[in-house]
Amino acid sequence: MHRTTINISEPVLQQAKLKALREERTVSEVIRELLGRWVADEIDLDTGKQARDRQVALARAAHGMWADRDPDTYLAASRAGLQERDEELTYARLDA
Repeated sequence: MHRTTINISEPVLQQAKLKALREERTVSEVIRELLGRWVADEIDLDTGKQARDRQVALARAAHGMWADRDPDTYLAASRAGLQERDEELTYARLDA
């Protein structure tokens, strides 16, 4: 096993030590497990907008049809068209 040094703020380290103690683990075990899961793509460190942007980019790459347009805008326009059609059908029934 390779020994290394990392920088962690004092408050975070103290909280990590307390939690690790409660869970009967060492901070080193937690770090090794989390790094292993991160490398294996089992956890994602992106948060909020970064995660959304990444998902949108992956979806567009997987489905070339979205490369030239925003799926949210396309779906909103599609829903608006359906709503207009539904209103026309409702009025047609009322007129009959």
